[in-house]
Amino acid sequence: MATTHGIARLSVGDVAHRAGLSRQTVYKHFSSKQVLVAETVRREATDIIRQVVDASEEFSDPTRGLNAGIATALRLTRVHPLLDRLVRTDPESLLPLLTSADGPVISVTRAAVAGAIEARFPDQASDRRWQAADVIARLLVSYAAGPPDEPPEVLAATLTEFLIQGMLPALLPT
Repeated sequence: MATTHGIARLSVGDVAHRAGLSRQTVYKHFSSKQVLVAETVRREATDIIRQVVDASEEFSDPTRGLNAGIATALRLTRVHPLLDRLVRTDPESLLPLLTSADGPVISVTRAAVAGAIEARFPDQASDRRWQAADVIARLLVSYAAGPPDEPPEVLAATLTEFLIQGMLPALLPT
């Protein structure tokens, strides 16, 4: 529904009708339209993140893993129908969900990236791993919300090079 009409025109009644449920049933699970939308965004972000983590874990080399993860994130977000629709037509409804530090997208993305960094660099200080995860999460969300014209693989290579040369040395053992 939101892919067709956007969040602003979406109602809980529309969602209930489409799901074959009553409005009351939907309200039993989601206290408001905002909660419903936030949980939907969180679910979609979690699905994308799972695919990104899977792609990055295919490589034992951190650089190749980072590049694969970034490229996967960029590809998936460029073809995601809900994200595409909302970024183009309803950004005022979507951007707080994407950019808020404790919102459903940044928080889920940061936690997943932090887990991946911890798995690869367990001996590094947790605050450094968390800072690195925060930078990567915000970078990915920013590029997902406003992708440039470059192909995902080209942009992923550029971002990976920047991150490895600029941030990863602080995580690597000396």
